[in-house]
Amino acid sequence: MLGSGKIQTRLEWEGKRTEVEKIKLPFQIVETVNEPRTKTMDTFVLGTDKWYNMLIWGDNKLVMSSLLPEYAGKNDLIYIDPPFATCADFTTPIKIEDEEIVKEASGIEIRAYRDTWGQGLTSYLQMIYDRLVLMRELLSERGSIYVHMDSHVGHYVKVLMDEIFGKENFQREIIWRIGWVSGYKTATENWIRNHDTILYYTKSNDYIFNKLYIPHPPNYVRRGSDKPTGKGIPIEDVWGLFQEEGLTSIQIMSFSREKLGLPDPKT
Repeated sequence: MLGSGKIQTRLEWEGKRTEVEKIKLPFQIVETVNEPRTKTMDTFVLGTDKWYNMLIWGDNKLVMSSLLPEYAGKNDLIYIDPPFATCADFTTPIKIEDEEIVKEASGIEIRAYRDTWGQGLTSYLQMIYDRLVLMRELLSERGSIYVHMDSHVGHYVKVLMDEIFGKENFQREIIWRIGWVSGYKTATENWIRNHDTILYYTKSNDYIFNKLYIPHPPNYVRRGSDKPTGKGIPIEDVWGLFQEEGLTSIQIMSFSREKLGLPDPKT
């Protein structure tokens, strides 16, 4: 059992594989930004003092497998925003001078996507299962993992994480409010979908958590005109529209300078 020695609920599907193939591949420096390039940096070596602020391009399953020999059990925090199994193809807007174009997926990308989900939900579940197993191995004993999902497969992933990390290591389900209730989506003959879910797990019960607070505004007073005390408003597990709700999501802050037109706000 991955998560603990206790009996756990498991999610089964036809052809499920619990052994994850681990292939170690070499890393190579492609580009260095704001740092002098030296001959010693032509080939990146794990375990050197150059391991910081690295953006690794490639299949994350292969990347994580290659990181395991040096970094298994050494990572305190992992955040992932995997595909949601929406069965949709996504395009990327690219701005060249004053003209914006849309990059359509190449033939290779389309085939890779169809191969990955060729068997529907079972293909998706195997994909995410393999990667969650590798992430657990990379986490330190005091580490935490946050997995961003929506309603398409979030409930399946929750059961997988119970199996892999242990149900007892589930900490919180964070509700991420994703937008204003206006426009085209209000036309649906259904409840208006307006949130995603972030699943927060730890590797053990001895985990690192740095509690965060939203500072009180300078003119803020309590009922009775008393000045507030303490560090501020502690952030809760619902990230909402207004500051007093907890944490304001980037998606609904259309006025934020940090929203740079990327296809996904968390990028």
